[in-house]
This record gives sequence, C-alpha cells and structure tokens, in this order.
Amino acid sequence: MEEFNISVSRIETIAPAGGDQEVCITFKFERPPIDFQVPIFLKHSDFDDTEMVRAARNALHRIFVDLANQCESWSLTRAELQELVSLNVRPAVPRDAP
Repeated sequence: MEEFNISVSRIETIAPAGGDQEVCITFKFERPPIDFQVPIFLKHSDFDDTEMVRAARNALHRIFVDLANQCESWSLTRAELQELVSLNVRPAVPRDAP
C-alpha cells in the first residue's frame, strides 16, 4: 500500500473569547484518491514558537494511536474477509463491459 504524503498545510493563531490564545496547526494527508485535513489545537503559552510543529505532530500521533486502539476490534482476519467476499450477492459484471 502506498504511503500518505503528510504535510503542514496551515498555521494560525486563534484568540478564543475569554481564553488563552491558541495555535491551530493543520496537517494535510494525501494518498489519491484520499485527501483530508486534521486540525490540532495547542495553547500558545504551553510551547515555544519553534517547537509548535513538533508538539502538534506528537498530539496528532496520540490521536491516531487512540483511534487505532478504539477500532482495533473492527479488524478482520483474511478468512473473515474472504467469507464476506463469498457472501457478495451482486450479479457479476463482465470484465469487458463498459
């Protein structure tokens, strides 16, 4: 499987009403046909400006670890996946059909 191209697409300072100033670092993920963005919010006062991207990468990593753990039970074995394929009741489409 091809790897995602992950890049920082945007860095913005946000001043929420009545709160500490925050920085939103948005990561862009690309692997055609998939393309999506994930914003990470950090308190401006918690990190030095030069370390914001590193801190955001760490937060992003934790998010994906949590997601992987949360949906671990969704994983199928090869046998289970093959069983699902064999249950497909859609009519077969000829390969040379337009």
